[in-house]
Amino acid sequence: MGLIDQLLTLYRVDSQVRGLRTRVDNAERYLKVQDRQLEQIRNEQAEAQLHIRQKEASASNLETEREGFTERIEKLRLELNTSTTSKQYTAVQTEMSGLKEKAGELDNEALELLEQVETERERLAEIDEKASERSTIRDRAATELEERRVDVGDRLSELEGERDVAASAIPDHALTIFNKVADDTEGETLCEVREVSRRHREYACGSCSMELPFDAVVRLTNSDDDLVQCSGCYRILYLAENLKGELAK
Repeated sequence: MGLIDQLLTLYRVDSQVRGLRTRVDNAERYLKVQDRQLEQIRNEQAEAQLHIRQKEASASNLETEREGFTERIEKLRLELNTSTTSKQYTAVQTEMSGLKEKAGELDNEALELLEQVETERERLAEIDEKASERSTIRDRAATELEERRVDVGDRLSELEGERDVAASAIPDHALTIFNKVADDTEGETLCEVREVSRRHREYACGSCSMELPFDAVVRLTNSDDDLVQCSGCYRILYLAENLKGELAK
């Protein structure tokens, strides 16, 4: 078996290996996307919960402060009833009025905070729903990944063994080129030469359509051990058996 036939054998097995790996790789990437999105939603949850706790604590502090004003107002009320001079009476009334105004301001601030808390709770409920939906999607993705690993596991191991056997028959320099081209082209390593015009000796790469020098076609016709690459896409070129036979006549 010539080098080109060996490379074709390796190419066919390698394509199957990459196809199965791609199924698993795609499932892994999809799961990672779901994990990232779920993490983002959970960060939103934590942020909303923190805002709620902070606003509730602020509202509680305002309530405590207001209670202090209320206690002071009640004491002043008693002083008002026991005032002996108009000056003392006026002073107590003035302080009570100021405290009532401040207590009213605290009530308004506390009410505004509680309204904000309610808004945050509604937002948190929406985030919780998103988190639940995303968690369900993420769990399905994890299940699908495991199923794919099980589905392709035995066959992938078998094909990887076949690939190792096919690769072992190829010279190191050719195998190095094959592996690099395979990685660069996502497994589309070999490409059939396309005949454009036999009369005018016009031939092209079947992948990128780059025109090929006729010398390259001659080399592929006369030898099964000559590795020829397209100068455009660098794929390894080969001739179909029927075309090769006709050109060899």
